[in-house]
Formats: sequence, structure tokens, C-alpha cells
Amino acid sequence: MAKRIITAVIFVPILAALLILGGYFVFGLTLFLTLVGTYEYVHAVNKKLDQPIHYALPLILAALLVIVMKFDYQYTVPALLIAFIVVFMAEVLSKEHSVHRAIATVFGLVYLPLMLGHLQLFDAIPQGLYYLWLVFIIAFVTDTGAYFIGKFFGKTPLIPEISPHKTVAGSVGGTVAAVALTVAYGILMRAKFNFDLPIYAYAILGIVGSIVSQFGDLTASLIKRNTDIKDYGKLLPGHGGVLDRFDSVIFVLPIVYLFAMLTFTLL
Repeated sequence: MAKRIITAVIFVPILAALLILGGYFVFGLTLFLTLVGTYEYVHAVNKKLDQPIHYALPLILAALLVIVMKFDYQYTVPALLIAFIVVFMAEVLSKEHSVHRAIATVFGLVYLPLMLGHLQLFDAIPQGLYYLWLVFIIAFVTDTGAYFIGKFFGKTPLIPEISPHKTVAGSVGGTVAAVALTVAYGILMRAKFNFDLPIYAYAILGIVGSIVSQFGDLTASLIKRNTDIKDYGKLLPGHGGVLDRFDSVIFVLPIVYLFAMLTFTLL
């Protein structure tokens, strides 16, 4: 816990500063998290693949997808489809053909660059930074609330075969905490920053976002469970790797982006 707190004290202000600066700072952050996360993912799944994924191809394709999303989002789907084609072309031409390796590679390209790439899309939305804070409020508050509520009140395991320490009480507590903080954020933004969205919209986002956040956490745990690893990496002491810390954020990002696209005209 001491390591987790120290890392958070150092890391959170840096993350906040990069998000506030926006533009190429967020692009750099997105590219960094994507490349490290992709490396961690490949390292994990290679433990179970008969024919391991070579690091170069997914890293290059992941970087290109992030770049495409930064400069012209409308080309994201074509870029992803081209990446799909390239992966299978490489597999067909390789000496050791493995459909499992190709599928795992394509999944990684959706899971990391496509999902994390949404970090940089908020720049194009009016008052996008105010929306972007919601991603981290929902993801981090859900995680923290679930941890402490589960620690003190949790008895019934949630899905023990995937994550034995998560409990039903922790899951509910994390959602309640996320909704409360999301609504409080909405009230603050209305009062101080003229960012006026309906409070019920924040409540709905808090519920949906928190549930999705927990599935992001469980998805990362499912991969870890099936690849027999404890942590994805050691980049963040006390937290693990990028995928250990941002597993929830990865799933919440597209949800909040969709929320922003549906509501920014109301401001």
C-alpha cells in the first residue's frame, strides 16, 4: 500500500499536467501507454502461444493506429482493417503458420491502440478536458471504492475463478462511490465552470461507466489468469504495469467519449 500511495503521489500530478496541456502532450502520453501496454500484452500471451508473437509487428501497427487516430479519426476503421490484413499476410508468409497468433495479435490492436487512442480524441470536443476528467474519476474511484469496501465488508466472491479477491460488496461499493463522485463532479462543474449537463446524465454515466470499468479490470485479470502471470509489468511500483493500472481506463474511455459526443451540444 505504501508503494501504491507513493507512486500515485508522483504519477497523478504528471498525468494531470499532461492532460491539461493537451495536444501533442496527450498524443505522446497515448503513444507511450499504448506501446508499453502492447509490449506487456504480447509478453503475457506469448506464454501460452505455441508460436510466439514477434514484438515488432504489433508495436509498429499499434503506433500507426494511434497516429491515424490523432490526425484523422475517420480513417481509424480503414487503418484497423489494413492492420488486420497485414497481420494475416504476415502469418501466411511466415514459416510457422498459426491462426491463434494472428487472432491474438489483432485482438491486441483493438484492445490497446484502438481503445487507448480515444484519450486524444477529446481535444476535438468543445470543453473536452472536462469530459476527459470523468474517465479517470469513474475508473479510479470505482477501483479504490471496490478495494476498500471489499476489504472491510466483502464476503461473497464476485467471480473467484477470474479474480479471487474481488467481492460482490466491493463491486457494489465501487459503483456507488463512482456514481456519487461523478454526480458531485457534475454539480461542481455546473456551479463553477458553466459546464451545465443534466445531473441525471452524470448518474447514468456513473453507473454504466463503473460497471464497464469493472469489466475492464476483470478482462485484464482474465488474460493474466489464463497466461499464469501476477502482474503485466513493473513500470509503476505497487501497481504493476500499464495494463495493471489502466485496465479499467481502457474500457471507460470509449464510453465517456460516446457520452461526450451525445451531450456536448447541450452545453
